Amino acid sequence: MKRILVFAMGAALIVGMTLGALSLKAADRIRICHVEGHQSGRAHVIEISVSALAKHLIHGDSLRVAEGLHVGDDCIIPGINDSTS
Repeated sequence: MKRILVFAMGAALIVGMTLGALSLKAADRIRICHVEGHQSGRAHVIEISVSALAKHLIHGDSLRVAEGLHVGDDCIIPGINDSTS
């Protein structure tokens, strides 16, 4: 009986650590609206590491526009790839 209890606790610990590691990895990533090139006028949602965010924002990508969208969705950044630019 003790062996089964120890095994079950060990298995629960391993599963908990694995799920915790997955959620930490997901928390280190963020979705942005990524401009493919100012000439193409196309943009879509990609997922990047938080550490890469500053470089993407510098060249015109948008964090706010990607809210509620999924990776691969088309997106529009006002003044960059909309019909008014």
